[in-house]
Amino acid sequence: QGARVSRPAMCVQDKPPAQTDLASEPELPRKEEEASKEDPKAIFTVTIVGARVIRKTDALSGPGKPKCYCEVKRGDTLLHKTKTVDNSAEPRWAEEFGVLEYEIGESLEFKLWGGDVAGANYLGKVLLTPEAFMERGCNMEFPIEEVGQSIKAYLCLKIKVMGQHQYPAGPPPSFEVTVEKGGGAMQYGLDVDRQDLKH
Repeated sequence: QGARVSRPAMCVQDKPPAQTDLASEPELPRKEEEASKEDPKAIFTVTIVGARVIRKTDALSGPGKPKCYCEVKRGDTLLHKTKTVDNSAEPRWAEEFGVLEYEIGESLEFKLWGGDVAGANYLGKVLLTPEAFMERGCNMEFPIEEVGQSIKAYLCLKIKVMGQHQYPAGPPPSFEVTVEKGGGAMQYGLDVDRQDLKH
């Protein structure tokens, strides 16, 4: 049953208030409904989760702990710029934005920079082709290119396309490591990189 909307009673005693004509009265809240109809729909939504194993640049102080931010472009159009995370080799942003305009076949470029905007140092990039996300979205780490020799760095991204209410499930939070013992070795183990001094 539809909800009735009544006006304050202006009549004298014992007279029931006038009945509201539901056919002529708009349903409330009218303004919110109009606003929701006017809101543009995002073609896809991106969350920049974070990055890991970000290298130190020569211009930055601290062992492997740069200030870091990420810029996202579609062609020459800047889509989003994250906040700057200080003093971390594993910055976490968890910033979400929607892409309202997109031409079929375009890639998304995620560039990472160290320092501030006035004196930024290039740290690497991820070039995401549409095949990686346009069909079912994605939730995974992508290798960062141009980070330097013998360095493996990753950018974690989540993308959901129009019609998806939730991001796709990510990889399981566990992994297997196989360590081979060399011939004649009495001991063996793992070298763990703890350059962010947090893990």
